[in-house]
Parts: sequence; structure tokens; C-alpha cells
Amino acid sequence: MPSPYLIVTVAVALGVGIDTLVKAIALDLSVLTVTTWRFVFGSGFALTLFIVRKRPMPRLDAIRFHVLRGVVQLITALSFFWALTQIALAEATVMGFMAALMVPAMGRLILKEKISPVATAAALAGFCGAAFALSAQATGGPEGNRVAGALAAFTAAVGYALTLVLIRLRTRKEDTDTIAMFGNVMPAALLLLLMLVLNVTSPNAPPVFPKVTNLLPLFALGGVAFCVWWLMSEAYRHAEAQRLAPFEYLALPMSVTAGFFVFGEVPSWRLYVGAMIIIAGCLAIAFEDRLPFKRFRTD
Repeated sequence: MPSPYLIVTVAVALGVGIDTLVKAIALDLSVLTVTTWRFVFGSGFALTLFIVRKRPMPRLDAIRFHVLRGVVQLITALSFFWALTQIALAEATVMGFMAALMVPAMGRLILKEKISPVATAAALAGFCGAAFALSAQATGGPEGNRVAGALAAFTAAVGYALTLVLIRLRTRKEDTDTIAMFGNVMPAALLLLLMLVLNVTSPNAPPVFPKVTNLLPLFALGGVAFCVWWLMSEAYRHAEAQRLAPFEYLALPMSVTAGFFVFGEVPSWRLYVGAMIIIAGCLAIAFEDRLPFKRFRTD
């Protein structure tokens, strides 16, 4: 089997592709529509794999767990996708880095994994880095509500950190196919229900079914998103959450490149400084055992 670090790196690259596609699609469709059909098409891929491999249906208590995880993923996806319409791609990516710094605390609360002073200091430094990164707007970025966009991205980071830890928790009892299937089906079902209710109660609600011309990019979005979550689930099965999460910093050069060539966005120098602070914190957590003072104290 490939290294879980390689698997999570591939997943990150595909995730940047998803962000770029969502940002482009959201120019014509509502964020609610994009998010709903991302999960609907993702469910098709996930259910197919689940059935082909003849995975057993989990018990009722497990299904209740997946409903909770589905709600968390729904809020995370809606928050981040909306943030992409308000701030630059690279800025949203940097805010997403905060998830890696929140994972140790989530892991402590839910998985009972130990959290060290290094992880605590890294998280505090990361918050400062994120604030500095967003203190200047990117050239060519969307002219949206930057404060609301940053808050939405932060909310998504909290939800993403929680989702990663919940995946780690569930991999102790279930296979990757089952986790990925529920990770798509539950949000899809909840979002379709929400859209149906909105269409009945509000005349200004976005239509449940998108135009035929939008189906292909939404189908691609669902397929790639499913691949990301399957890879993430597989990686987190074989390594601790706080060890894998920092590798998501690789998304920065990828998102800067995509933002420049696709949307003409040029981030401020402050974004790079803030990102480096966050990345330094992530690396400190990932390689804490190799730090000189750590080795000295251990030996």
C-alpha cells in the first residue's frame, strides 16, 4: 500500500481542483445548488463502489453517527464554498490551513489523543498568521464581503477538523468504502430535503434541478470530491490525524497557481507571510518528535 502521506498529498491536489471548479461554477449557480449536486453525484460514485464490493450495511447506531457526520460535512462544505465567492482562492486555502492546527484539540476531545504544548503554541501562532494573511486583499480577487467570507472559511476549517477526527474515529470500526458512501449520501439527502422545503416555502429559492448545461461540471465535481474523501478516509485509517493534517499546506502553491491562471488573482505578500506562520506551526506538530529539545528531553 502507498504511504498515507502520499495518499493525503494526492487528495489535497484534487481538493484544490474542486475548489477551483466550485469557484468557477458558482459564477452561474447558487452555492446551495452547487453543494447539493456535488454530494448527489458523489453519492452515485460512492454507492456504486459500496454495492460492487458488497459491503455490509452498518447497524442503527452507526447510521446515527453518520447522520451527525453528514450534518458537519454539510455545514463545512456550504461555508467553504460560499467563502470562495467572497475571498480569493489562495486566501480561502490559507484559512483552511487552520483545520490542521485544530485537529490536535479535536483529537484530544474525541479520540483521547494526547495534545502537547507544541501543538497548543502552534495553534495560537496559526491564528495570528491567518489574521495577518487576510489583512490585505488579493489583487483581482472577488469584491465580496471579506469579513463574512473569512468567518465562513474559519467555520469551514472548524468543521473540517471535526470531520477528519470523526473519520479517524470511524475507521476503527468500518471500512473506507462505507465511510465514503455515508459521507456523500447523508449530506446529499439532507441538502435535497432542504432544497425541496425552500422551493415550497420561498419563491426566491434556487431550483432543485440545475440546467442541463451545468450537469457535466457538477458531475465532475461529484466524482473528484468522492475520490478526495475516499483517499482521505484511507489515509486516516493508517496514520494519526494530527500527523496527516499538516500535509495540507501543499495546497498553498497549488491554489496560488490556480487562482492566478483561472481567475487572475494575485495574493498580497502578507498572505505568504501569514501562510508561512501557519505552515511552520503545522510542521512543528507533524515532526514534533524530531525537534531538538524534544529529543533531549526524551533521551
